[in-house]
Amino acid sequence: MNKAKFYLEPKPSPNGEQAINMFSSINKKRFKYYTGIRVRVNDFQINCNSSSTIKPIKSNAPDAAAKNTILLKMAARIATIVAEAKPEELNAEHVRNQLNNVFKPKPEKIEPDSIETKESTLTFLALFKKIIDDTENGTRLLNTPSKAGQKFTFNSIKNYRTSLAAVKRCFKHYRIKDLELHQVNKEFYQKFKTFCFDIEEKEISTFAGYVKDIKTVMKESKSDAFNSADFILPSYEADTIYLNLNQLQKLSDLDLSDYSRTIKIDRGDIKENVSYRTLDKVRDLFLIGANTGLRFSDFSKLDIHSIDEKFIKLKQVKTGTKVVIPISTKLHPVLEKYKTGLPTISNQKFNLYIKYVAELAGLTELTEIKSTKGNKQTTYKVPLHRLISSHCCRRSYATNMFNAGVPPMLIMSATGHKSESSFLKYIRATSQDKAMLLGEMIVKLGL
Repeated sequence: MNKAKFYLEPKPSPNGEQAINMFSSINKKRFKYYTGIRVRVNDFQINCNSSSTIKPIKSNAPDAAAKNTILLKMAARIATIVAEAKPEELNAEHVRNQLNNVFKPKPEKIEPDSIETKESTLTFLALFKKIIDDTENGTRLLNTPSKAGQKFTFNSIKNYRTSLAAVKRCFKHYRIKDLELHQVNKEFYQKFKTFCFDIEEKEISTFAGYVKDIKTVMKESKSDAFNSADFILPSYEADTIYLNLNQLQKLSDLDLSDYSRTIKIDRGDIKENVSYRTLDKVRDLFLIGANTGLRFSDFSKLDIHSIDEKFIKLKQVKTGTKVVIPISTKLHPVLEKYKTGLPTISNQKFNLYIKYVAELAGLTELTEIKSTKGNKQTTYKVPLHRLISSHCCRRSYATNMFNAGVPPMLIMSATGHKSESSFLKYIRATSQDKAMLLGEMIVKLGL
């Protein structure tokens, strides 16, 4: 079979867009498939069929990335269908049906509920939205022991909205209008999983977040038909980085004292000149996080009155846990710069600016990262500074303390972790690091 190719439908439409058709050859017969995607003529790249690096739709066209992804998936899928088809199945009808099953699924038929329910019973989407609304207006409150009766954070509400949006996209793909609560079952979970991994190619961690929110919503529905065990949270280990002591020292040594200087940031929609004064504050906030193990929500809003000569004492925003953190000798000079109040900045800008600070500090070595999208793992290398964010602070503190031989229970008293298993997920030490640490302990103990 020849490689699939894309061409515009010759007949124009009233709105100026034209359909994209996919052509291939099956048993030496021409096969045409309507992709369901339409674009303006000027946005279609005719030479896409002559090079694997040229995509059918120009990158600046509306929804170009999503549409190109679907088109390339179609081309890959038809190759797989033909390769796996039995001789008697190698015909246009079989190939078309197989493509439709993935890219044009038939509308989901919702059978009438055999269980008598009240007219006021909410559907899945309506319940999901109600829980978000109740969370936002304060009707629904936290019920965890340490934060019972408190409102949910802005990030929690944002996560619920993100998960609901994913469910709606899944419904749209499968042409499902809505589901009754008893239909949120194992069959739906499998459809949602297929959609997230095969269609949208989401990270495992992203899918796990969606499922966690769905389970929360359904548990609060108190539906007897819902089986939480059917909604499996996939296990994964985030491949995130930490900065060792030498790398943190490079950040600390970076001279940003000339506040008249600026750097130019040009990242798509973001174009601005950022002063060294701002970068200096961002660098100092990062060092505070990396030397305390605090989350961004804590170190970015740290009250100066929570700090004395030896300790930082506060209640963590996320968990409500009270922690007492010794101030290290490396942290004292940073805190001395802000006797009247620590700098503040949004998480988005912090994560953007710290990458430029790290680049100025020379943290540019290539770093290998594993990514799991669409349930498929890939490995690639990127400069270290591009991977640095607020998440690195807490991991850097935990890992550096662990590598220095500090017992996990003592580190946990500073980070606020309740269990050693959750704490150990933060440790980025390699097997070699752990072996060397064990060897040092053996020598100290005379074993």
